[in-house]
Amino acid sequence: MKRTITRKIKMVDSRAKGARGEYLVRDMLREATGLKFERVPASGALEYLKGDLYVPNQRNHYCIEVKNYKDSPLTDKIFTQPKTNNLIRWWKKVVIQAKGGDQMPLLFFKYDRSKVFVVTEHKPENSIDYLYIRFLECYVMQADIWLTTEEVEFIGGF
Repeated sequence: MKRTITRKIKMVDSRAKGARGEYLVRDMLREATGLKFERVPASGALEYLKGDLYVPNQRNHYCIEVKNYKDSPLTDKIFTQPKTNNLIRWWKKVVIQAKGGDQMPLLFFKYDRSKVFVVTEHKPENSIDYLYIRFLECYVMQADIWLTTEEVEFIGGF
């Protein structure tokens, strides 16, 4: 008698996974800053409001994009597959969105079972634990360290 083994394949709802990432980063930002960050309504589809997170009724300095994927975008593929590497695509997208809203780009990303990382165009001044990606002109570091060591102004006048 043959025995059949059946495995259930767990389907991932990418929209729900993305929303979980946004809530995670929103809560990190709230805790670190005391500001009332919220998810952008309509997932950034509004012409006047881009990105994933913002502080309502304030002049937001950053266009904040959040990505939550299975695999790390920070691999050797950043050099070998630049047209399809997610980190490159995400960074270029948020840079364009930020310019359109007269803001600065800020990207948070995480992958399965990882910490949250931040990508910024500003060189960290109070930490040496970061990567600089010259051809993208950006710095990458752990978000929790960045939020506790760097002095970042998220809202207000320029």
